[in-house]
Amino acid sequence: MTTTWIKERLEQLCQASPPDELHPTMRSTPLQLLKRLSRENPSKPMLFASIATASSGFLDAIGYQQLNHLYVSFMSGNSTHLGMSLAQGKWSDVLQASYVISSFVAGSAIGTLMSDALERPLLALVLSEIMLCSVSAFLAAIGFGTPALLLIALTMGMQNVMHQNVSGTDVGKGFVTGALFGFGQAIALALKNSVSWSHARVHGCSWISFIAGVIGGTIFVSTVGVAASLGFACVGLLAMTLMVVDAAIAGDHAC
Repeated sequence: MTTTWIKERLEQLCQASPPDELHPTMRSTPLQLLKRLSRENPSKPMLFASIATASSGFLDAIGYQQLNHLYVSFMSGNSTHLGMSLAQGKWSDVLQASYVISSFVAGSAIGTLMSDALERPLLALVLSEIMLCSVSAFLAAIGFGTPALLLIALTMGMQNVMHQNVSGTDVGKGFVTGALFGFGQAIALALKNSVSWSHARVHGCSWISFIAGVIGGTIFVSTVGVAASLGFACVGLLAMTLMVVDAAIAGDHAC
């Protein structure tokens, strides 16, 4: 049903206005449609960023329980784990932490290359995440839990490219140390009337989104298992996709 909805919305975007009423350069050809979708901002940037951050928390909770207390998004914690394992000579833990960190870095590199090639490739990135998350769920279902979560770590590296600017605040990344620092800094500046309280609110919402995702991930993985939990994570990514499509449709009507 959701696939049908997306198809109908894309058709609506292509046919938003009769060709005779549009200047030739404004007609929605398939190529122009893809270009607009790849460069458009999401229709609700704060909600988009909150879902992205919540999904990071959700997946981190799964990784923590399945990867010997390693995370798929929180690389500071993994780097600490790596350093401690090196000091203690736990070479199997060193390898595992190195695999996760390398996967995240690879995802960041891939996402950045996509971003540079398409300028603002939100749709391409989100659809890539859905595909990778689906493959991860399949791998987990057939018993390859560790490779599945390494693929999720790569996905989280890609996701950080999709951060949004809301009220002058950068949000939507999968790590919240910066959000908490920004929250405290924004409170201090707001008390001095240097910035609006909206800055603090945005940072606070980002942290709350992450915690909510962790709670959800912990409950899901202990209740339905890794494969089903990874499958459920695709729902949030699908919602992000719909926001990008809706923004493109709104932009077409504005023309």
